[in-house]
Amino acid sequence: MKGRQMLNWGLSAPWVWRLAFACPFLFVFALTGFDYPIHGDEATFYPITIQFGARALPPVQLLRSYEQSQTPLMFFVFGLVGRAVGFDLWKLRVGVALLSYLTLLLFFHLCRTSSDSTKPWLSIYATAALALSPYYLGTSLYYYTDIPCLFAMMVALTLYLSDRPLGGAIAAGAAVLTRQYSVFLPVAYVLTSMIMGKGRRRWRDLGRWTMLVLPFAMLVPLIVLWKGISPQNHLREIVRQSGYVHPEFVNYLVLATGVYSLPLAILRTREIFQRQRLLTVGLLTPLFWLAIPRPNPEVMNPLVKTLGYLDIALSKTFGDHKTIPYFLLWVLGCLILYEVFQIERYEAKKLILFAIVGFFLMHLFAPSVWDKYLLMVLPLVFLSLVRGHAKPVGFASAPYAP
Repeated sequence: MKGRQMLNWGLSAPWVWRLAFACPFLFVFALTGFDYPIHGDEATFYPITIQFGARALPPVQLLRSYEQSQTPLMFFVFGLVGRAVGFDLWKLRVGVALLSYLTLLLFFHLCRTSSDSTKPWLSIYATAALALSPYYLGTSLYYYTDIPCLFAMMVALTLYLSDRPLGGAIAAGAAVLTRQYSVFLPVAYVLTSMIMGKGRRRWRDLGRWTMLVLPFAMLVPLIVLWKGISPQNHLREIVRQSGYVHPEFVNYLVLATGVYSLPLAILRTREIFQRQRLLTVGLLTPLFWLAIPRPNPEVMNPLVKTLGYLDIALSKTFGDHKTIPYFLLWVLGCLILYEVFQIERYEAKKLILFAIVGFFLMHLFAPSVWDKYLLMVLPLVFLSLVRGHAKPVGFASAPYAP
């Protein structure tokens, strides 16, 4: 009994895991000092940041037409950081790694508050699974926009779920100003608030409406400046040429969910593979065959023919005959998302459910797809599966809400 108490204390002691989650970053820093060759999108992100850091406030012309399609908050903030500590690339990478570490701590906190004290290992396992997922670890070690955006999203989610809508709105706005695609989170909060709102008087509250629209209002000046949702540069025309509706991108992200969420999904195997759910997903299979995943439009990047690590692995294993593996993984992804739906529909706040649905709907209109994009929603899927596993057996499988 004493040994079990010591084990439970060790698993639930926050400082132990705060140190443990920092170890991968400290290890890489000790080996490399984050001083390795420039990689991928850093080739454009880094010089843009230097341009933004040339002045305390960037000139209007730079804001209007810098050579990227993403919103500029990261370039502006790290430009200020560069003015203070220098623009060495390794220093900017340290900043991203720090945000990545803080993101893990926030996710760990969300998991702990979503599970009970009898399963302290669940939060640790979920956070470790997120930290070790290929794209999380990879984007944490380079000067990319993914982690700063995800950090802002985790702050917003934490504050929203803690009934602090003003702070959540500011953080959600920061996420949108880092990457436009994160707009699905504040949209989900608006829908959640509309469903939970009681009485007309509450909707006449000007302060409440202000907090709901604040994340979108923060983006409006840039939309006016750009006369669109991205800077006025050659990339805008490339995006326009890629087309407007891509259901095959949604299907690819669904099948990628079937792989990248496996570490948490295996805990729910009995619930996920119920016969009724297999039959339901079977009825949805025409959605896959009508929009089989394919490479991104050539205009987006003619030199890149893959969709990420998963697609590379499947291509090397099956060559041109990967449609069936695609389909099987798509079925698995649908089953996992079905389980997430079953878990979240019992929650009083539907924020996570609406956010996950919004993520996939948004990518119906995205110009390209990549495994890495799933990083924005993977913590939400993990968190939902943690919630489900922390509840009594059969809770998420009940046919009706209690």
